[in-house]
Amino acid sequence: MVVCLGITGDRERARQHAEEPLLDGRAFLVLIEMVRPVMAAHSLSPCYLRTGAAWLGRRNVTGGVAWRRFFDPADGPDKIEA
Repeated sequence: MVVCLGITGDRERARQHAEEPLLDGRAFLVLIEMVRPVMAAHSLSPCYLRTGAAWLGRRNVTGGVAWRRFFDPADGPDKIEA
């Protein structure tokens, strides 16, 4: 199993890096989540908060990568009430 984590401000770059393990067979799916920088209230340290926007990538039958965008609202301690 391949697990890769990273942070970039460029969504296209994230997709390009995520496609490599899909295309060479090291992974069968990838997940990219959009986050925003925030400050933790209890420690005032910088961290990231999920926005809920995400992309799921899988290898398709033509040898490329198919991407599906979806929205998964935050829950638990990250949930922000409007």
